[in-house]
Amino acid sequence: MNIRHRIVALIIKNNKLLLVKGKGYSELWTPGGKREEGESEEETLKRELKEEINLDLQSMVFFREYFMQSPYSNNWMTETKCFLVEAKGEPKADKEIESIVWYGKDDFLTKKYPMIEENEKGLIPDLIKEGLIN
Repeated sequence: MNIRHRIVALIIKNNKLLLVKGKGYSELWTPGGKREEGESEEETLKRELKEEINLDLQSMVFFREYFMQSPYSNNWMTETKCFLVEAKGEPKADKEIESIVWYGKDDFLTKKYPMIEENEKGLIPDLIKEGLIN
């Protein structure tokens, strides 16, 4: 079994979570991505936030780690490390990102947007339970 390691940013403002939708995809996900060789988790988030949504990482605190079967291949698992992040700037989509959504509890309960499984079954319910989004 292969494992894909992801580092993602949980950016919460007014009790809503910033999610992105990539071009050519229907689901929303948290900004972030794969750690490159020799990169620290902080360096990964700095790079990914700048590339994807033009934000500058200010601080990060570990929240949780999730392991899920990859939705794209039965031979892959995804390990996602989630960090609560403070960032500077206004989010702006780049060439890879189609849209940015501030996602709240009502969006989750009404299934307003399609979402990747690890967020739907793990992350979002955990953020709601912790009172971080409502």
